Amino acid sequence: MSHAATPRPDIDNVRTLIAALGTAGRTTQGGITRMTYSPEYRRGMELTTTAMREAGMEVSIDAIGNLVGTYAGKDPALPAVMSASHLDTVPEGGELDGALGVAVAIECVRTWHQAGWHPRRTVKVVATVEEEGNLFGLGCFGSRAMAGELEGRSPEEFKDAQGRTLSWHLRQMGLSPDKALQAAKIDPRDIACYVELHIEQGEELDLSGTPCAVVTDIAGIDRHWVEITGNANHAGTTRMDRRQDALVAAAAVVSEVNQRAGASNGQYVATVGKLDVSPNATNIIPGCVRLVIETRSPKPEVLEAIHTDIPRMLNDIGARFGVRTELTRRLYAKPAPLHASMIAALQAAAEQAGVRATLLPSWAGHDAKIMTTIVPTGMIFVPSLKGISHSPLEATRWEDIDEGLKLLDQALRNLAA
Repeated sequence: MSHAATPRPDIDNVRTLIAALGTAGRTTQGGITRMTYSPEYRRGMELTTTAMREAGMEVSIDAIGNLVGTYAGKDPALPAVMSASHLDTVPEGGELDGALGVAVAIECVRTWHQAGWHPRRTVKVVATVEEEGNLFGLGCFGSRAMAGELEGRSPEEFKDAQGRTLSWHLRQMGLSPDKALQAAKIDPRDIACYVELHIEQGEELDLSGTPCAVVTDIAGIDRHWVEITGNANHAGTTRMDRRQDALVAAAAVVSEVNQRAGASNGQYVATVGKLDVSPNATNIIPGCVRLVIETRSPKPEVLEAIHTDIPRMLNDIGARFGVRTELTRRLYAKPAPLHASMIAALQAAAEQAGVRATLLPSWAGHDAKIMTTIVPTGMIFVPSLKGISHSPLEATRWEDIDEGLKLLDQALRNLAA
């Protein structure tokens, strides 16, 4: 059968698989909690494995639990095309984040298999583990392992909130922890490129009424840990003009961070979402506050300018409220521009498939961000209704998903041919 005559994928099959996966980890509150390596997660892997096999793929599990479906190309010596996303969810998450990218890639391959069509290159569909970072506090764990980022680490180093190690979790999965992080590394020479379809998780596509976007960059994330030290004292007997209230100073930091981001005309977003107040008592003036400032932008120069400015802002606020401010730690993940060749390839595929697609940056992190470090990487977004994600209310119109499916199918055919 010719490439041109191959039938197109069926959105109903994607809906069916998403509904099935929705039963793996569905809670009484209506969300989905599918933590990596849990019984619910293993159920999700079983359902995905069945779908991959029915789509004509050979299925394997790598050393840390990434699920890999392989659809053989006519020339297996050529580097393969990889399409992936994740199977884990946040607690009480939605049914599309991650899982949709796996389901649409499987449906593309199923259509080819049904038609007896094999591309020149092998295509690998991967369901990665632990993208959300719930277990060990490290996001994109499965793709980091594939990219070789964790090669020098020991499975004993990674512990969940209960103190259980990665080794323990791997044994529950029937996997050997011995050299698992080394064995999960892939040879970049074996992969021609990587494509991921994902819900936007923002509101831009929904507001503009556009069914798809080709992602240009994935935002960098910069986190600053701040400690503000004042003087804990009696709340009744200390006059207002003699106080050194660490929480009042912290409130000024939160307000200033918010105002500056708001005035940036969309150049960056900033959040203070975590505060620890001590002694945290009703009748004691707060003596110490620890907080984290998170900023995100696709532009490294913007993040660097904010980083330079934060100590000045803290000094000013410290002087104003008579408290000591200290920047104790920084964690910086730089922005990842996606590959120009892949952006062009996805735009060309959209034109061929007759799909309307705009260009957008991603403000959330994804496995694609890690994969940019080793192979040419592209990414497709479909809309999130009202920009809602990481919530049971997460939703995308199926007609928009269908457009994304058409775009992914055309892109994978082109890249694998």
